[in-house]
Amino acid sequence: MSAARPATEPSATSRQIAFNPRLAAAVAERVAMDVDARIIAMQLANFADPDVVSAYAEDAKRNPYFLGAMAVADLLRKRDWVLDCQAESWTLGPESDHVPRRDRLAPDMFLADHYAAQRPAVLTGLVDHWPALSLWTADYLEEKVGRTTMITAQRGRDSARNPELEKQRLRTRMPFGELADALRSGATSNDLYVTANNGSDNRAAFDPLWEDFSAIPGYTAPEAGNDGYLWIGPAGTLTPFHHDLTNNLLIQVKGRKRVHMVPNWEQRRMRPRQKVFSDWTLEALQAEGKRAPAILETEIGPGDALFIPVGWWHHVVSLEESYSVLFTNFAWPNRFTNAFMTG
Repeated sequence: MSAARPATEPSATSRQIAFNPRLAAAVAERVAMDVDARIIAMQLANFADPDVVSAYAEDAKRNPYFLGAMAVADLLRKRDWVLDCQAESWTLGPESDHVPRRDRLAPDMFLADHYAAQRPAVLTGLVDHWPALSLWTADYLEEKVGRTTMITAQRGRDSARNPELEKQRLRTRMPFGELADALRSGATSNDLYVTANNGSDNRAAFDPLWEDFSAIPGYTAPEAGNDGYLWIGPAGTLTPFHHDLTNNLLIQVKGRKRVHMVPNWEQRRMRPRQKVFSDWTLEALQAEGKRAPAILETEIGPGDALFIPVGWWHHVVSLEESYSVLFTNFAWPNRFTNAFMTG
């Protein structure tokens, strides 16, 4: 397919039409997915003459650049087949339809059954000794951090279709007292949220809070400085489907969160955008019924630690005023980000 020459409509050879790169890309994508040319013509009938679409499809099949890309597509199809086998095998397990809860699980058992196996779990009894569980309220945090201390948060999230995709636009500096007021109001809102993405900006401001929680022996490896990330927001704060580039341990300090998770082998069906985000809303994905990928639902409350394996898609909504701590500094290798960014 070359922009240097116009495509010729087979049914009207006396008339030439201008080459349309967008149409060519749409046709080529479907050809690469093994869609029959006649089906492609029907799919794009509202945008182009079926004969023109067929001409683009045939042109693609002869193009040496496209043939080279098809070799890569074949490798991806093989990879999808392997992942489909994994997905089918997963359904045979007794815990394939839910996230199990494990109480006071020894680190070596967690490593074998969950970290190495890439299986999520809600872990209980690991942080019952944290002072944060009994101390953290809006009033307490305001006293420790300072009402006028400037912090970074996301504001205006209600104006964004996907606030995580637009997190840089929503980034704002504000006195902590404004966040404390929003928390105390009891209003349900997704408009204001302190997320892990704001972590580097907020290290100094939130430093006084680090004495209220600690590393988890055998699970995490203490690092120099503050080794966790904070999520602070009112009821209603929502993080749409996305996946992270590390294994995560999300520990709920106050309030409850509902989490929907999709296994990492469902990459192809999660409609990725900008690598780690998804075009799916939770409601639309659930409406797919049997066509939807496997979706696991769980709820975490104070003292619960949710293990989210690397690459697992998750959708999180705060059911109440919510404070969470996120750890990525596991006692075992967790350097997948580097492989993804440099690969």
